[in-house]
Amino acid sequence: MIRHNSVLFTLLLFFARASYSTAERFVSTDDDNDQSSTILQKPWFNIGNFRPNIMWSLQSKGKPLPNWAPNWHSLRTTIGYQYNELQRHKHLPTFIEADLKFSSKQTGIDLQVQPTYDIGSRRSTLTVQASRGSVATLMAKFGTTANSNKDAATTSSSRSLLETVKGCYQATLPYASVGEVRVTPSVDLIRGHVSCLLEAVTGSQRTKAVLNLEYDNPTLSVIHNLNERNTIAPEISLYDARILYQWNIALDSGSIRTKVDPTSDVCVTWTDRSMNGKWVTDVRLPLTGTTLSALAADVKVRRQFNF
Repeated sequence: MIRHNSVLFTLLLFFARASYSTAERFVSTDDDNDQSSTILQKPWFNIGNFRPNIMWSLQSKGKPLPNWAPNWHSLRTTIGYQYNELQRHKHLPTFIEADLKFSSKQTGIDLQVQPTYDIGSRRSTLTVQASRGSVATLMAKFGTTANSNKDAATTSSSRSLLETVKGCYQATLPYASVGEVRVTPSVDLIRGHVSCLLEAVTGSQRTKAVLNLEYDNPTLSVIHNLNERNTIAPEISLYDARILYQWNIALDSGSIRTKVDPTSDVCVTWTDRSMNGKWVTDVRLPLTGTTLSALAADVKVRRQFNF
């Protein structure tokens, strides 16, 4: 733990110094100098930027009702508090959600039910998912919103809407070049979008091709495991030919995820697991711009606790 934390602190100092020295090279005008001096005077650490989120979960160790409902396997409830919402709704949680899992040995079907209620918007959602192992899955999401009538100072009846329908089917093939094929169609009834995800995996399970026929931005990507720790995943947009490069490294105590957009920025996320949670460091380095504000690296560090 001491070794990881010291490395994390050293990297933070490195990125802070790199941001300072790199930005100085592009200062060329008086306006830029004024802007640079103003930005550099701001502290790199400001406690006012903290936005803590707290989630409290309660989960059953076994079947909640083994005698009355033997197919009911688990129950988990979660209460979440978000900093921004606490300022508007004092002493009230931001959302309340539950997760119920059922399983039937006779049919081989697993059922998962997830109700959620957002207190601020008074919006409730219900997600129901049925699956038969990894072969087939069907999910439906319903949303209910309470509309208030300001003239009568009353609340009208809620509307229940089917928002999303999503399915998945997987087939196994006896070939070395293509061992598995998965098709995942989905329909977004709120936005009126239809999409389909096509995946093909080689027999060695080391390479996967993904064709994402999304409505706004269809993409084609190839995910390849170089070894047990390193995975590369180049992606090209079929809409504007934009290319993204991704490189994931699995560490003994976490992971490093790197995404490079040659036209925009480089993003690195380092996750370091500890005894009671994990440290997450996000680094964003812009690749465009000629001013300090445009080229300065953005470093964010957050801590997640598990109680």
